[in-house]
Amino acid sequence: MKVNRVNAAKLFITVVALLAPLASSFAGDGLAPGSTGPDKATANANYEQKLGDKVPLDLSFLDENSNPVTLGECINNKPTILILAYYRCPMLCGEVLNGVLDSMRQMGGNFTCGKEFNVLAVSFDHKEQPELARVKKMHYVTEYGRKEADWGWKFLTGKRPSIEKLAEAVGFHYEYDRMLKEYNHPSGIIVLSPNGTISQYFAGIIYPPKELKESLQAVAKDNDFVGSRELRDFFSCYRFNPHTGKYTAEVKGIMRSAGALTLLLIAGFYAWKCWRIPGVRVLVIGILGYLSLVPVIMFARMPNFAFVGIYVLMTIAIVVVGRILWKSAKSMASRAA
Repeated sequence: MKVNRVNAAKLFITVVALLAPLASSFAGDGLAPGSTGPDKATANANYEQKLGDKVPLDLSFLDENSNPVTLGECINNKPTILILAYYRCPMLCGEVLNGVLDSMRQMGGNFTCGKEFNVLAVSFDHKEQPELARVKKMHYVTEYGRKEADWGWKFLTGKRPSIEKLAEAVGFHYEYDRMLKEYNHPSGIIVLSPNGTISQYFAGIIYPPKELKESLQAVAKDNDFVGSRELRDFFSCYRFNPHTGKYTAEVKGIMRSAGALTLLLIAGFYAWKCWRIPGVRVLVIGILGYLSLVPVIMFARMPNFAFVGIYVLMTIAIVVVGRILWKSAKSMASRAA
């Protein structure tokens, strides 16, 4: 009986070890929403440059003070720098905003945000709210140091339909990584003419003040002005280290892989120990089948309720089958004794 209790404890630890990875699948890290992302995520994060097209000026958003506004009201018949970012981004989005700020500072006192041009930052994370946008605006307007920016630099949030329409209009493709709980997206800015025409894309996180100023001045004179060249070297936010300016191994991914490998080794050890128990072999095979499906389930694109449903059903099946087999094995051992 003592042996059976020891084996039962080993089997229980095995099942718990196998189910432990589920916690990290659903836990958020505070950097981005931990439950849902865009339904139509693309395979790659990039800009599909649509020079000469117009953005829909009637799209509705909320400004940093929770007031409903349209894109047209924010552009306000001025050349506008459009920035698509999300405010909790741990990597490139802050670098993009800093790059715009640095470039604006170097344009000179006679070319000011709120007078000669506007800046429009739009969050593509529909979970973010005006309170967060207001904090961002206070920081950047204060750093810019010119009072005109208070009404010339807008930080918007919005609902998914408006965000998706704007992203589609400017060719902004992004995706949500369910494992990392972060967005993968390109970095860059867009110059819009006073009537909403897409005039120029600037890639990366550093924007030459002279070129950016000339582009804004050109669209101020001609609504239909379109830049003469397309840029291709857009950074992706995925695994980009803003401090080194290079793409590095994703530490969180490495840690999770190491944790999964450790759990597999522990589970393998206990499976080997429990293999001698009558009736448990079928359970061990079932658990190994469960393990083989985990990567497929975790990386498949499906709604969250489907993830939860699959995990719950598989867990219930393992527990029920394990209990039945354990009782059967225990009965066989008693008869043999």
